[in-house]
Amino acid sequence: MASKKRRILVTGVARWWGALVVQRLVEDPDVAEVIGIDIREPRYDLGRADYLKLDVRHSLIGKLVRAVGIDTVVHTLTRVDSFDMDPRRAHEMNVIGTLNLLAGCAGEGSPVRRFVLKSSGHVYGSRFDLPARLREDQRLDSNSRHQFVRDIVEVESYVSDFGLRNPHIDILALRFSNSLNPDEPQPLARYLDLEVVPTVAGYDPSLQLIHRDDCVAAMVLATKRGPAGAYNIAAPGAEPLSRLLDSAGKLHAPLLPPFGLELAAFAVRKAGVAFLSPQLLDLLRWGRTLSTAKAARQLGFRAARDTRAAFEDFTQQRRVLRYAPDRHAYQYEKELEDFIHTRQVASENGEGESNGEAAPAKPRPRRHRSRSLGRGRNWPRLRPGTPPRRRPRPAGRSGPSDSKRAPGRGSPRCPKAPRQSES
Repeated sequence: MASKKRRILVTGVARWWGALVVQRLVEDPDVAEVIGIDIREPRYDLGRADYLKLDVRHSLIGKLVRAVGIDTVVHTLTRVDSFDMDPRRAHEMNVIGTLNLLAGCAGEGSPVRRFVLKSSGHVYGSRFDLPARLREDQRLDSNSRHQFVRDIVEVESYVSDFGLRNPHIDILALRFSNSLNPDEPQPLARYLDLEVVPTVAGYDPSLQLIHRDDCVAAMVLATKRGPAGAYNIAAPGAEPLSRLLDSAGKLHAPLLPPFGLELAAFAVRKAGVAFLSPQLLDLLRWGRTLSTAKAARQLGFRAARDTRAAFEDFTQQRRVLRYAPDRHAYQYEKELEDFIHTRQVASENGEGESNGEAAPAKPRPRRHRSRSLGRGRNWPRLRPGTPPRRRPRPAGRSGPSDSKRAPGRGSPRCPKAPRQSES
């Protein structure tokens, strides 16, 4: 008996996390339908997937899940490091949005059987007393002094409680190390892309970076298989920051003081040099490394690039993009996407072919024109070749004789119809 095809809902398709996952899922023959939602229009082509402009904080999420029969939800909308989000907006999107999404997936009659959460390695924090190669059972930094970190820890706690109350739903939380995407660099990637990278004086942290393609591969793999639980997703091995920069030919100097680092980062941000969030400042001092043994053993995921290869590929792509001519980014057009999807459905149903021959074209319906002319008065339709008749003048109403009119001048009541002489 053939297995039932999946119907998947992906959040956050306006950014590369959700959009690239959708592009991979629509090519899977075991996936029947993919729906992407976001409050902004996507900047990537989603293929045959459907896009809905919908906020995860809206109560219509539950109605959508039941109407379409969604069995898998991939939540990529969580954000830790952001250029354009203040802590209040990030809390609403991360915590409140996730709570509303979980509420839409819960309840009697919900078809959801799998929930995948994009989390972050920032949930462990970055401190001098943390061990190397952190495992998934490490205590999370729920008392962090950084609002973004506390929000992600809170999101994971809500998702974990949701899994306990709904044992029929598999919950997977993927804790990613810092990602590198040359097209959309995040704050740490933008910092590493500077011509001269300012480092913290007296510190050389070990970093674990992961390539964009490996992030997408891990999300797709967790969507299709694997037992429930939390997984660290990172590249194998870690590299000291100075060695990474030297291998890529990047200049670096210890320009950030260890004391008053927040003030120095504030000055760097105001100067437009780099945006370093408080959690990234801790990372640039203490570093962090994750153990990926559980992901390799239970999920079957192994990153294709180690940290150095991921960083070298990132720097090469950034150099190319910096001097490449301007490219027109993808622009979502609702009418065009609806038309393409309609043609694809018709082709799959075989409506456009018959015994290998093109189906005869259906006759186009006649367009009915309005019979209303001029000032809203109805005029009779004339047969071809019939001279137009003059509208009879109301009794008792006089007007100038035709002999005094200019030749060829029409009636003011009907400017398109030529006047005939009265008998």
